[in-house]
Amino acid sequence: MQDSHNLSQRLSRVNLNLLVAFHALYQERHLTRAANRISLSQPAMSHALKKLRSQFGDELFIKTSEGMQPTPLANRLFQRIETGLLQLDEAIISSHSFNPEKEVREFRIGITDFMISELVPYLVRAVNEQAPGISFNILYTKISSPEMAYKLLQDQELDLAISQFEYLPQGTCYEMLYEDHLVCVGDETIYGKKEALSLDEFLTPSHVALSHREDEPILVNRKLISLGMQRKVVVKTPYIATLPAILTGTNMITVITEYGAELICPKSSLKTYQMPIEFDPLYVCQIWENRKDDDPGIHWLRTVVRNCLQEQGISR
Repeated sequence: MQDSHNLSQRLSRVNLNLLVAFHALYQERHLTRAANRISLSQPAMSHALKKLRSQFGDELFIKTSEGMQPTPLANRLFQRIETGLLQLDEAIISSHSFNPEKEVREFRIGITDFMISELVPYLVRAVNEQAPGISFNILYTKISSPEMAYKLLQDQELDLAISQFEYLPQGTCYEMLYEDHLVCVGDETIYGKKEALSLDEFLTPSHVALSHREDEPILVNRKLISLGMQRKVVVKTPYIATLPAILTGTNMITVITEYGAELICPKSSLKTYQMPIEFDPLYVCQIWENRKDDDPGIHWLRTVVRNCLQEQGISR
């Protein structure tokens, strides 16, 4: 076990801000971007790198055509330095209570297109009334799986990711907000007032595929292939707002969640139809990083998200 008796004496010889600079340089691999990330000037970051090199007796980062590449020593140091900084961050955060009426803080939320329309207007209005010092940076993200969500939480330094998934995330740092189900949407002047489409009506027309996947099979396609069927997809888009203009007045159809259909069908000739094939439900979840599990601000934000959905009548 590491001797902690002289910890204060040892660390008094280390400028902890240099470790923050090291962490930024390792992640950005670019001097200017790393400086911007931690609000330093470029000369100040260059000076910090010079001190780091002196402290560790190593170049640490070598300038190449592909950016500042870490040396073997820098690679070995990074995990331990990051772990230490994260633990220090957790200790500082957990020592403070969160008063939304007085707090001044920006939350970064990664969210998919249909959830922006579903949640953000209600979220902003609610927080504007309760917490005038709170602001949001809403980032549109292509999140197709819990694993992608966790990666984006780290890579983009998100506080929260909200999306729908085919399966529930692993671990405990998530909350299932509600289940949603797939339906068809088509023009009522063409498909009529019936409640469901036949299999032929589903497979024959061209489809507009709503998907956040770029390199994986779309959920609907995968199901059809397993049944020995296929559909003709003429457009694939992650943007729900484009669907009314594409579908209205045509025989094209799309597969979308029930709540998504409620967003695009009003004030148009579009109508919801039940699917001729059964699909498993989708799980709409909010996900956060394990290191922020004890952050009172994140706890508050998750509660606000949950309450906004409940006020709309959307809940488990």
